[in-house]
Amino acid sequence: MTARATPGAGRRAALPPGMEPRYLSREEAAAYLGVSLDTFLGEVARGEWPPPRLRGAEGQRLTWDRRALDAAADQASGLCPSPPEVAAAMRAGAEAAAIAGAQNAQAGKQRAQRRQA
Repeated sequence: MTARATPGAGRRAALPPGMEPRYLSREEAAAYLGVSLDTFLGEVARGEWPPPRLRGAEGQRLTWDRRALDAAADQASGLCPSPPEVAAAMRAGAEAAAIAGAQNAQAGKQRAQRRQA
């Protein structure tokens, strides 16, 4: 049986003990919120969570700001009411994230096809 690497394990090893990374991968963000990856991505697409930030050399890495996730959770639970402009920005970001996700999926398929060729 082959062990699978934990997402972000290399980044975590570089941090001092007790310090967590500010930006989370989609898998890490889903785990942080206590839901499956599919549930998390669906909630992002519906605007329930903030959109990801495109990062990396080619803008291919989607990451979520841990503090933005906390703020969205606070708003959803009523701890901090959401102004209308924040809600509108989250919906617009969700649309952009869905487009970026589709583009990343297509690019991944193309890379896989090139590797097989």
